[in-house]
Amino acid sequence: YYPDVSSMKLCALDRQTGALKWDTGNLPVDGDSGQPVIGADGTIYIPSRNDSLFALNGKTGAKKWEFTSSGWIGSSPAIGADGTVYFGSKDKKLYAVNGQTGVQIWVFTAGGEVDTSPAIGADGTVYIGSDDNKVYALDGQTGAKLWEYTTGGTAIGSPTLDNHGRLYIGSGDNKVYALNAQTGAKLWDYTTGG
Repeated sequence: YYPDVSSMKLCALDRQTGALKWDTGNLPVDGDSGQPVIGADGTIYIPSRNDSLFALNGKTGAKKWEFTSSGWIGSSPAIGADGTVYFGSKDKKLYAVNGQTGVQIWVFTAGGEVDTSPAIGADGTVYIGSDDNKVYALDGQTGAKLWEYTTGGTAIGSPTLDNHGRLYIGSGDNKVYALNAQTGAKLWDYTTGG
């Protein structure tokens, strides 16, 4: 069951009074896609089931730009230190777009849907999981694949980095994996109950 997304809105409220400052009106945003992300300049990036990523002016809610992929964007985007916005889609792609203009910088095609939010390392490496059971590390500037690691099931949940160079991700095989973020080598895995 999917609710009527035509009535869904993103609302900005005054933090002191709770009064409505603005909403997205008839912009096709919905709660079944990823959560909004706010850039350093206050721009709000919000994915939509209509295959678009919207950039909104954080003060007014006005649409700055719209980037349309060829599949539903079901997870939140990630923003690099240089303002590049990275997001995955059910069209099996990870997109990198200029956060100011919405112009595509590069696109990487995985072997399955990209339903996880990307993680970005301090060196700019972008990490994603995919329905093809793989975790990918990509060069954030070019989109070139640095390495891939195959888990025993769909790579689910967004990857997470720690400050010791380890990447963690869950998998449909009921395991959590710890990988070397530089090489993709498995450090360990932990079997969960589901």
